[in-house]
Amino acid sequence: MSLTISKGEGLTVITIASNPKSKWPVLCQVLSFLCCSPVCSVSQNMKRKLTNIHTALGTMQIIVGVINIVFGILVRSAGIWNNITELGVAFWIGGVVIVIGIVTLLAAKFPSPFLLVIAVILNVVSAALAITAVVLYSVDLANGNGLYCDTSYYTSYGSASTPSPEQMRNTEICMQYKYLNKMILEGLDIMMIVLSVLQLCVTISFCVLTGKALCKKDEDVKSVENPELHKPLLEDATAGAAC
Repeated sequence: MSLTISKGEGLTVITIASNPKSKWPVLCQVLSFLCCSPVCSVSQNMKRKLTNIHTALGTMQIIVGVINIVFGILVRSAGIWNNITELGVAFWIGGVVIVIGIVTLLAAKFPSPFLLVIAVILNVVSAALAITAVVLYSVDLANGNGLYCDTSYYTSYGSASTPSPEQMRNTEICMQYKYLNKMILEGLDIMMIVLSVLQLCVTISFCVLTGKALCKKDEDVKSVENPELHKPLLEDATAGAAC
């Protein structure tokens, strides 16, 4: 496929010639050509600017997402039902953050302007999710959810009954581990709050660094496009030195 650009007065026409021998539809050919065009090409200058810190930021997001999912699995397997487990917050936040982390890694490895803009938008979404996670985990910590130990026993007719030895033993075990379980859950909530704050800092760092790289790229392009702008200054300086 070939690309032709013609400019007129206030009008720019972009013509893309399709390949009639190709088995792919025209729309697929156009999309494939656009992905291989300079808009999506890898900038070596930008690759030098985006150092290994971007890879570290993306990896950190993936780790935070995995820990969110593991936290949800642990809480559900313990038989504890709260806002985190009922809404599935840990699972959908963790899944979305993992996807955003993968896109961030791709943007660091192939820093094209198109992919970087997408990564910045997704990182803004990740920042919003981090704030949401901080609020939800803080509410869960304030509620103090833990194991529920049933100490009342009733028959099917609603009258009180004498518990069996097995029921009493299960109740004693539940009461024994109730406070330990509560302490563990509170510790996990605090850990998730800290990780969510870390995720927020990571997303802000990525957006700031990527924004600076994109702005610097635009300045470099402008300086390359207008090299003649500096010549009059040089000529004036030379004339002044000769006098």
